[in-house]
Amino acid sequence: MKARLRILRTGAAEFRWTAELHSYRDADLSYHRCVRVRVWGGGKNGCMLRVDLVAPDAQGLWGDAGDAFYPTPRVLRAIIEYALEDGWEPAVIGGCHELGTDARLELPGFCTTDELRGVQRLRY
Repeated sequence: MKARLRILRTGAAEFRWTAELHSYRDADLSYHRCVRVRVWGGGKNGCMLRVDLVAPDAQGLWGDAGDAFYPTPRVLRAIIEYALEDGWEPAVIGGCHELGTDARLELPGFCTTDELRGVQRLRY
C-alpha cells in the first residue's frame, strides 16, 4: 500500500507529511501500535522530520480497531512547532531530523518512541 502524502498549512508555510502504521511487541510481549510520521517543509529535497508515535497504553486509543490510531492535524501542528524550536531546518538540503523519546513533546493521546529507530520501511 502506498502512503498518502498530505498537506498542512500553517500561516504562509506549507508542510507535506505522511504517516505509516506499524506494530511491535515489547520485552513483556505486549502489543503496541505505532505510527511513523514524516514531514517535509522545504520541498522533496529538504531536511525530513521523522517521529515515531505510540499510544501510552498497550491497548491505546484504538481498543481493538487500529484505524482510530492516526495523528490529527492538531497533533501534527504540535510536532512541527516543537521540531522547529528543536532546531529542525526544513529548507536545508538533505538530512533527517529525528524526534525520539528524549523529546519533551506533549501530544494528546500519543508518546514518542525509539522502538522503530532501525526500521527503514514499515509495513502494517
